[in-house]
Amino acid sequence: MKKWLGHTNSVVLSVAAVGIFILLTLFLRSLGGFQLDLTAGKQYTLSDQTLTAIQGVKEDVRLIAFTVSTSQNQKLNRDVTDMLREYAKRNSKLKVEQYDLNQEPLLAKEYGVTEASIVLVQGEKKRVIDIGSLFTQAQGSSEGAYQFTGEEKLTSGLLGLSSTRQGKAVFLTGHEEIPLSQMTGLSNSLAQDNVKTEEVQLNQAGSVPKDASVLAIVGPQRDISATELKSIRTYLEGGGKLFLALGFHPNMQSDWKNLDALAADYGVKDTHAIVVDQEQTNTLGPLFTVPTFGSHAITDKLAASNLYPVLSLSIALQAGEQKNWKTTALLKSSAASYGETNIQGLLNNETQKDDKDPQGPLDLGYAVDGKDGKPKAIILGTSALLSDTEISTGGNRDFVLNSLNYVQEQSDGLTIRPRQEQDYKVVYLTPAQAKIILTLSVIGLPMLFAAAGILLWWRRRRA
Repeated sequence: MKKWLGHTNSVVLSVAAVGIFILLTLFLRSLGGFQLDLTAGKQYTLSDQTLTAIQGVKEDVRLIAFTVSTSQNQKLNRDVTDMLREYAKRNSKLKVEQYDLNQEPLLAKEYGVTEASIVLVQGEKKRVIDIGSLFTQAQGSSEGAYQFTGEEKLTSGLLGLSSTRQGKAVFLTGHEEIPLSQMTGLSNSLAQDNVKTEEVQLNQAGSVPKDASVLAIVGPQRDISATELKSIRTYLEGGGKLFLALGFHPNMQSDWKNLDALAADYGVKDTHAIVVDQEQTNTLGPLFTVPTFGSHAITDKLAASNLYPVLSLSIALQAGEQKNWKTTALLKSSAASYGETNIQGLLNNETQKDDKDPQGPLDLGYAVDGKDGKPKAIILGTSALLSDTEISTGGNRDFVLNSLNYVQEQSDGLTIRPRQEQDYKVVYLTPAQAKIILTLSVIGLPMLFAAAGILLWWRRRRA
């Protein structure tokens, strides 16, 4: 009788366990697309920009993936197809199709595809994204380490299908500014927003191109001439927009007369003091400021996501009284910071606050709007954050792109962009290592569980 009751209890417990498992499965299935991203940086969570782009799709879009299946790129193909399905889950207008390029050469030829690619088709419009371009070599990493930038490229492709926007950002040269060749990350991001970039030297061109949607002056080391200042003012008085990002120079106080005059046109004063911040800084030291945001359309989403830029050798700015312009502070250092006016001492690693140094919090950038409420200029006391070496740090890229989009009156560009997936490394196993892993996983672990089961059965039999 006792043995019969024991067996009955075991059966009841087993049935209950199976029932709970089935109910749990049905419950999780009822949650539909529910998922929990526990990765650092939320690399599997779609960005604000992506979600907006997906929701903006009103006509059917086919997402056609032509992949090439080999033993080396299974992980890459899985990243691509998982990403496409992630998009399709959020809008029924997005239809995912996947084909093996080698098995469907005629179909691939129909779309002009000769290598692994994603083709976005909406009516008569088509965009092709090379799958190879979704994986970039991780900076500073060894061979075989990559970053997946698929979300950024696919979202840009989706936006490009429906966007009629065309912008042109003109970057001033001739004063040792940061050249476009050292701002390729920024140029590529602007290109994905349908904004062309080009350089102009006013001494040769004579005037700012009339079709420029914004004139950018980034990190000049020498002052602009009076003739150039006149040309720039002519462009701005004609409705042009200004993006001025100042960079550190030892003689800026004595040499930047015309640059300072240009900023002063919009009520912004360059104090020529370098911000030293012991409180809001990173591990590199007090000359690397992690500012707080002022409330503005450029910064509100970034602040809500704690996505702050990291600035180096920033110049403190001040907003003066202005009848024609409204200035809004975008970036601020901490109350414990100060502006070092002894530049020579700073260059000799000697900095200490004195009576001449302005006390924090200090403003590091402004948005300038006209009386009509339309944006006119962005003036920053920092410029290195636009360069390739710093554009990916913290929230630098989002802040810069939001600023450029704002001044060009592109409100849909004020967003948070896709993060790059953290790099992963391809591991090449030796035959001996592969054999050990195969033996342990296919034979070793099953044998271990079988032995544990036999031991448990034997002990219960003797009990």
